[in-house]
This record gives sequence, structure tokens and C-alpha cells, in this order.
Amino acid sequence: MDFLSWHTIIRVAGVYALVAAVAAGIAYLANQLGRQIGKRKMSVLHLRPRHTSILITTITGVAIAIITLTVFACLSEPVRSLLVGLEKLRAEETQLRQNIDTLQQALAEGTFIWRIDEPIVHMTIPGGLSYERTRAAVTSLLAEANVRTIMRSNSIAAEKGYKPTSVSDVLIDYDPEQVEELINSISGEQGFIGLRVLAAQNCLYSHRAPLRLESWKVRKVFSEGEVVSKREMDKQRSALEFLKFIEDTRRKAIAKGMRPIDGELGGELNSADIERLQEEMDKENGKFEVVAVANRDLYETSSLDIRVEVHSLESSANSETEYHNYGEGTYY
Repeated sequence: MDFLSWHTIIRVAGVYALVAAVAAGIAYLANQLGRQIGKRKMSVLHLRPRHTSILITTITGVAIAIITLTVFACLSEPVRSLLVGLEKLRAEETQLRQNIDTLQQALAEGTFIWRIDEPIVHMTIPGGLSYERTRAAVTSLLAEANVRTIMRSNSIAAEKGYKPTSVSDVLIDYDPEQVEELINSISGEQGFIGLRVLAAQNCLYSHRAPLRLESWKVRKVFSEGEVVSKREMDKQRSALEFLKFIEDTRRKAIAKGMRPIDGELGGELNSADIERLQEEMDKENGKFEVVAVANRDLYETSSLDIRVEVHSLESSANSETEYHNYGEGTYY
């Protein structure tokens, strides 16, 4: 048993011993007083001696109870709170019950929009920009975070059959002072800066989402013109192999250091893009290679801005190339 347990036992035993000693002393004095009253046949408040003895016994019991509670109140904070702070305890209990009801309702309505520290959006911006340009970048990122929060909230609303939130509403909260400090800090930095918006706490459905921002110097992951991934294909299996190629490109970019949001790196191909690339692959008669090439320098928090090139492996003279921008962004 540790020191704290022994200390607690000794303290409790001391309190009980003190109360027992005081109660025994009161009982002894009352007994002596009762004997003297009985011997001398004294009367209190014009009562008969027998009734006077009963009165003394009753007063003794009351005194023991009062002194016991007083001693415990002096030596124990919980007992003191119970005796003099019942209203405060009731108010705290009511507030806690309301909080529990709110959480239970939120869980019933669709749990959380964002989990604590979950990244929502990010971007890469050059350090050393003017205050105005840096503020514009941060403001646009917060606006994007608001849109994503509304979209996720509306997705839950659609599942539950609730009314959706308008895209013009504001569903986020953040600290303006922190944003101002961040803008000034980025304006004074050199190199490229990663800027990310995260959930400051678990964000409940139908509640405004508290957000925080963080920034750090990011490293370059791919240089302009660098091959991100490539895959050899043939015409018979081009559709399936191309989907594997897209997934492989994303996986390799993440493995090398690019940071995803919800597992994605941005700049997804749409159906029209895939159809155009499929047409290019259909023109090939034998084996060919698809190559993902970085359109520009890509950093940890950049979107995956690449072009997809189709190269014939049968004859380099007849090779054809298709360029496609995969996730362009305003900033790096």
C-alpha cells in the first residue's frame, strides 16, 4: 500500500477517534448531570425529575449530532460542500446533465463533422509576401475550410433527412488574434510555407466548428519535370491498368512526403479527362507507358499538379504524348 493510502487511513482514523472522544465526553457529562438531577430531584423548566432526565438525554443526543457534523465539516471539504453548498452542487449537476443531453443528441444526429486535430484544408505559399497578399491567401483558405465544413454537414443532413445549411452561411469559428499573428509571421519568413487548418476540438454536427491554423517551412518533394510514377501497359488491359496507375501515383507521392487531406492530394481526374487519355491509349497498337510528371515544384502541402504522358514502347518515332494538368492550384 503506498504512502498516500496510509496517510488517508491515518487521517480518517484520527477524525473518527476525535468524534468518538468528543461524543463520549458529552455523553459522560450528560450522564453525570442526570445523576445529580436524579439525586437532588431537581427540575428544569418546572418539569418532573423523570421528564427532566429525558430532556437532558435528548439534548445530549442533539449535541452529539451537531458536534459530529461540525467536526466533519471542519476537516472534510466534501462534507462542508454538502452542508453549505447544496445549491451550487445542484446548479453544477443541472449543467452537467444538459451537457450530457447535448452530447447524446449530437451522437444520435450524426456524431462529429471533424475530429480534434483533423486537417481540413492546406496550401503552400511563398514566404516574404506582402501583408495584403498573405492575408488574402489565409482568408481564402479559411473560406475553403468553411465550404468543406458545410459540405460535410450537409452530407450528414441528407442522411438524416434534415434541412441543409446554405453555402453562404458561416459554420466555422477561429481566433482572429491567432490569424493576425500567423499572417505577420508568414510575411517575415523566407522559402515556402505550409499553411494548414485543423479542427481545434471534436466538432459536433449542427454546431460551429472551432478551428486553428498552423504553419511550418515545407520541403520540396518533387521538382518541375520530375517523374512521379510510371507504368507499362498494353491495349487489352489499359482501362484497369490506368486506374491502378492513378492510385499508384497518389500512393508514391504520399510515401515521398506529400500530405493528403482525407487520403487525397487534390486535382482529381474527371470523366472527360479519363476519356481523352483513353482515346490516346487506344491509338497504341502494342505496349506503351504512361508517365506522371510534375508540372512544377511540388511541396509537402501542394496539390498533385502533374501531367500524364503516354509513350509508345514499340517505336520511339511513333510515340505520342498526352499532357494533362492534374490538380492545379493558385499557390504552390
